[in-house]
Amino acid sequence: MSANTIPPSAPAGTLVFIVDDNELLGEITAQLIANAGYRTRLFQQGLPARDAMLAASTPPEVLVTDFDIGDINGLDLIGEVRAKHPQLKTLLVSGTAAPEAIAAHPIKPDAFLAKPFIADTLIGSVDRLVAQTRGVV
Repeated sequence: MSANTIPPSAPAGTLVFIVDDNELLGEITAQLIANAGYRTRLFQQGLPARDAMLAASTPPEVLVTDFDIGDINGLDLIGEVRAKHPQLKTLLVSGTAAPEAIAAHPIKPDAFLAKPFIADTLIGSVDRLVAQTRGVV
């Protein structure tokens, strides 16, 4: 958020899953989101994140996933998890996936950020997605 903007408070207990195969970028992303008041859980591969979400009786409200995550791509991860948790809001981040490839894929994220992104843009995107799940927007 800019110096002139008061960030909205993250609803207490809001869980955000982050998936990024780049350990440092994943940790930075998770820390930025945690500093905004969200609970976070970081994964470096898509399949463990998928398994955790599919096994959860209460999944995260938001999934922030890179496109290239090693064992599965971020869009396929979104598709598999949405089958069980259709209310899950998703933010796809990527520095490698071409916008045309994302547009052509049958699975669409709720939001997209190109890497590198600004911290305020990341938090703003997560805030908007959480607001959508709660019917605030």
